[in-house]
Formats: sequence, C-alpha cells, structure tokens
Amino acid sequence: MKSNKNNTFSYLNDKKTNELDKLLNIMSHLRDPDKGCPWDIKQTFKSIAPYTIEEAYEVNQSIQDEDYNELKDELGDLLLQVVFLSQIAKEKHLFKFNDVVKSINKKLIRRHPHIFEKNTNIKTPDDVKNQWDRIKEQEKKEKTKNINTLSKITKNLPSIIKSQKIQEEVSKDGFDFKNVNDCILKLQEEIQEFKEALKTNDKQKCLDEGGDVLFSSINILRKAGINSQEALEYANNKFTKRYNYSEMLARKENKNFAEISLEKKHKYWLKSKKIKL
Repeated sequence: MKSNKNNTFSYLNDKKTNELDKLLNIMSHLRDPDKGCPWDIKQTFKSIAPYTIEEAYEVNQSIQDEDYNELKDELGDLLLQVVFLSQIAKEKHLFKFNDVVKSINKKLIRRHPHIFEKNTNIKTPDDVKNQWDRIKEQEKKEKTKNINTLSKITKNLPSIIKSQKIQEEVSKDGFDFKNVNDCILKLQEEIQEFKEALKTNDKQKCLDEGGDVLFSSINILRKAGINSQEALEYANNKFTKRYNYSEMLARKENKNFAEISLEKKHKYWLKSKKIKL
C-alpha cells in the first residue's frame, strides 16, 4: 500500500491533471497549516504584495531585454503571485482562483462589444481604446457615486505612471492644453520658475518647482501619444549602452574611464553615439 504522503502528492505525476490544476494544488499544500511550508503559511495579502510588484517589474525587464526564455519564467513567477493571493482569499472565504478567472472573462467580453456584440462602428485601435475607457468609466461610476475624479487612480502607482494617469483623467474632463506646443510652452515656463527657485537655495521650493518640470515633461509626451515610462526606460537603456561602450573604448587604450579627464570622457562618449548599439 502507498504511503499517505505519496497519495497526497499523487496529482504531481497524474497525466490527466493539467498544469494549472497542479499549480493550484501545490499552492494549497504549501499553505496547509499542518503539512505546509512555514514561510508560505506565514504570508498575508500585505506581505505578498511587494513580491507581486517586483515580479511585474521582472517581467518588464525580460521584455526590454528581449529574453523570451526568461520571460517565460518571469510570467510563471507573476502567475504564482495571482495563485498565492487567490489561495489566501480562498482560506478567508473571500473568493477563489476560478472567481478571478470568471471576473476577467466577463470584463473582457463586456469591454469588447465590437467583438462579442458585433458592433461594426469600431474600426481602429484608437476607437477600441476610447470605447474601453468609456465602458471602464461607466463601471466605476456605477461602483462609486459622487467620487472625485482623481481618487479613482491607484495611490501607489510608480510616480511617472501616476502622473500620466492624472493627466489622462483630467483631460477627459476637458482640462487640457490644446496641443503639444502649448505643453512645451508650459514646460519652458516651469523651467524658468525652477531656475528662480535655484537662486533662493530653498530646497523645498526647488523640489516643488522641480516636480512641476517633471510633470510638464510627462504631459508633453502624453499629448504626443508617447508613454512616459516606456520613453524613459528607452532613454535609460540607451544611456547605459553608450556609457558601457565608452568604458570599453577607454579600456582598449589601457585607460580607466573613471580616472580620465572630462574632456577625454566626452570624446569617448561622442564615439559611442556614432555606433548603433
């Protein structure tokens, strides 16, 4: 006769059990108060939340690196966060993993009437996005009556993403510049105010005006249809590649990039800009 332990984990080798069900069973066992893992048992919604954010960033990193084997692994890690949080919710009799799936299925159908209700008026990706936003806005209004416009935005979003969300929301209410050039003029105004703040040596004032410079810069990109987070990520990667290449050029000439003069650093930098990295 097989041991109880073997019977307990028999699903792991059962070819009839699909991989997702195996994952759900594994998570359930890890959280078992009597036979589970002490670390997994100890976790709560709040303790898992930071890991969920971290895994989302790691998914993004693998996409930026175009490392699709790594992306496969990172997507698995992100899926684990959904399963973990769903298991905690199940134990608290709040909802189950299947309820999460049902919820997103219903949402996708509800927000794609041009597909599932044969609405032929929707033709372009912009049409789809505008329709999505309208439906989402209506759903939020039904959930929360008399709520302030900006209170709908997730409070702990990364600041760049949050700024763009704020600008998008107020734009829907008509609080927006007419065009990109007006946004640029506003940035120039904010830069001048930042310069004046620098003269005062008042750190709080510099922080205040510096924040306005950043906010206005994000607004320019938003108005131009560019995602600020994506643009900054691109700029970071471009700068990193050029700096690494500059260091490599210096090493080829037996020089330490950190120790050479700024003028020589600049020469290497200009060379790196001419190379498509």
